[in-house]
Amino acid sequence: MKVVVTGGSGFVGSNTLKELGKREQQWFNYDMVTGCDILNYDQLCSVINEGDKVLHEAAIARFAEADADPLKAYRINVQGTENVVKACMAKGAERLIYASTGSVYMPLEQEPPITEDFPARGNSIYACSKCTAEKVVMEGTTPWVILRYAHLYGEGKIGHGAVGGFIDRMNKGLRPIIFGGKQSNDFCLIDDIVHANILALDTPNVNEAYNIGIGEELTTIHVFEILRDFFKYDTTFEMRPAREVDPIRFVFDISKAERLLGYAPKYTFERGIARWLGGKGQ
Repeated sequence: MKVVVTGGSGFVGSNTLKELGKREQQWFNYDMVTGCDILNYDQLCSVINEGDKVLHEAAIARFAEADADPLKAYRINVQGTENVVKACMAKGAERLIYASTGSVYMPLEQEPPITEDFPARGNSIYACSKCTAEKVVMEGTTPWVILRYAHLYGEGKIGHGAVGGFIDRMNKGLRPIIFGGKQSNDFCLIDDIVHANILALDTPNVNEAYNIGIGEELTTIHVFEILRDFFKYDTTFEMRPAREVDPIRFVFDISKAERLLGYAPKYTFERGIARWLGGKGQ
């Protein structure tokens, strides 16, 4: 039995493969970088064998990229997922873990913390494509686990997202850009995400969706202030209007993942930054 990781060269996939390697688990990186395409059903079937576990990370994973090419986002995030589901069914995969996003809960109509019972719809091209892909996974006959990730940061994500974007601009001597600033989010270190992925590969509690974050609510301005203090930067931020796709408040209730997956995040945001960057910039 092996673990097939689609998008294994990406941010989450590559970090997960490192952990699988430490555990001496046989794995296969199904990624465009390795010449593999989730839009190629026959190729998927040639790689997935009976009893394999499939961790589906491949996706158009950025709002801007999805906005720039909605058709591409649909093809990869929805049709690509449909191919993965069909291949898992045809080849007898033991389970399929689908990497989703907290963005499927947008727009929020209830006050956080967000539980898995909140409606999943999406208010952006990216979120709608991920939400639709979730439905495709749920309709398959292969046992599934859906992991809805919070806002991710960590090794390999400099230049993208609130945290990586702040650090990148600081390193270049530029003022970090904040959209609105008062919005809150649940910021999760990649180490904790990888931990959840590993747990999902073995959990007996399948056919369930789980929120994966840390349950800590921080505003964007607070995140910037933590980073500024950590790096000892004497700089201010550039304030721009809030984006419509960003919720005013976002924080997960992770009690279901704690109870059924055994998920126990280790890193608050401050501890996560210290683990990731250590003495860099100090």
